[in-house]
Amino acid sequence: MKIKGKKIEGVNVEIIPIPRGDRDDIIFMARAIQDMEPFEKMCPLPNPPKRKIDGVDVPQLKDPNYLKAMSSRAEKRMAWMTITALEATEGLEWENVKADDPSTWLQLEPELKKAGFSAVECQRIVQGVVNVNALSEEKIEAARERFLLSQRVASED
Repeated sequence: MKIKGKKIEGVNVEIIPIPRGDRDDIIFMARAIQDMEPFEKMCPLPNPPKRKIDGVDVPQLKDPNYLKAMSSRAEKRMAWMTITALEATEGLEWENVKADDPSTWLQLEPELKKAGFSAVECQRIVQGVVNVNALSEEKIEAARERFLLSQRVASED
């Protein structure tokens, strides 16, 4: 794919710096996730229980166990997205977390904390993953402003 002859390639990457004062800064790289299918295969949507009402199976979407399963899946989804996005960080190795093992994904935060990251730093890492995988109005407006500025500069030349 090209726009104005310029080839479009590569996914969005965000740099997540964690300053460490008198020690070396820690730099994570987060890459946008293009395909959620691996997560969907490893962690499919739970099925709600059904109840027969007038001979028809009606899903019980407010069933406490179903809601708990959905909540657990959402937690795992965010952990998987973080683990997967951070694969862009050169040399990053996990001790307990394994990208292909859903039973380890929720060890992400405890492992970060064990490594010495504060709650705020953990949140910054997750926010970086969210940022690289989302378009905020701020990002869109900044891109619009850059484009309009480039148009004004081009018309002045």
